[in-house]
Amino acid sequence: MPWKGRKCMIKIACVGDNVVDINYIDGIVNPGGNCVNVAVYCSQMGHKAAYVGVLADDDYAKVITDSLKKNQVAYDMSPVGHGETGRCFINLVDGDRIIGDENDGGLLKASPLRLDEKLIMYLKKFDIVHTSCYSYIDDELEKIKDAGIPLLYDFSIEWDDEKISRLSEVADFALFSGRDDKTEEENMSVLKKVVDGRHCRMAILTMGTQGAWVYDGHTVHTKKPYNIEGGAIDTTGCGDSWISGFISTYIEITKRMYQMATVSDEHFIQQKNVEDVKTHAIEMAMCMGNLKARQTCRIKGAYGCGVPVDSIRKRD
Repeated sequence: MPWKGRKCMIKIACVGDNVVDINYIDGIVNPGGNCVNVAVYCSQMGHKAAYVGVLADDDYAKVITDSLKKNQVAYDMSPVGHGETGRCFINLVDGDRIIGDENDGGLLKASPLRLDEKLIMYLKKFDIVHTSCYSYIDDELEKIKDAGIPLLYDFSIEWDDEKISRLSEVADFALFSGRDDKTEEENMSVLKKVVDGRHCRMAILTMGTQGAWVYDGHTVHTKKPYNIEGGAIDTTGCGDSWISGFISTYIEITKRMYQMATVSDEHFIQQKNVEDVKTHAIEMAMCMGNLKARQTCRIKGAYGCGVPVDSIRKRD
């Protein structure tokens, strides 16, 4: 196990998508996918991280698993199937930079992960499970809720009223990316929409250089990014690194607080003390999200584990 001998802070399992980003301009293949990225970033911050998702049996999958090994992320519960790893690409066409999809998500979309009893028992060992709208397991998430495992769901820009209504009843934390086709007021409205009167206890909205907002049912917290003037090498993975810094810090602080609260009497930690710690935990977590995102934008290719395109053996 890659965790042996490590002093762990929290335990996070990232369940869902994996892809490779093929930059034909630079000639580099980078591992990625929202869930892979979050697992790697949390591990880099010293936490115990695992990735669980359907892996293909091609050479692109080896780029992903090699990067997970290098970053001490466990992936031994990930099933391997015959098929292709999802491939995204960056290329120049008639002088224009084009970003697109090569194989419609590959095996992971064609044969999504199913959460059986064995996998649910494994996930119960973790403090939180993270997944995304690109993982194709929305219909499985009720099992995580029923098991009592806190769930963070990343809607990215794929949100509408129907999806918010459905998934806010299973997710404990909801993450949204701001949409260009929405006004600032419409983007901000999702925060309260997903929390007030629903199962979800916290909503997070990130909007790039405009900053991030967090709503905990009481207060909307806001934070501008650090050092937006310049110096970015590559912004790939910045959003994933922000939520990694945020959620791991928030869960770690509140976990330590609740551990103390459970062994205290009413004169030691009172409810008002708990609420005060949770509020300051949000503030600190947003700072750590900023730091992790800033670190990532100084790295080429999400987390710097790219390999030459020419080194990949193409499947016939």
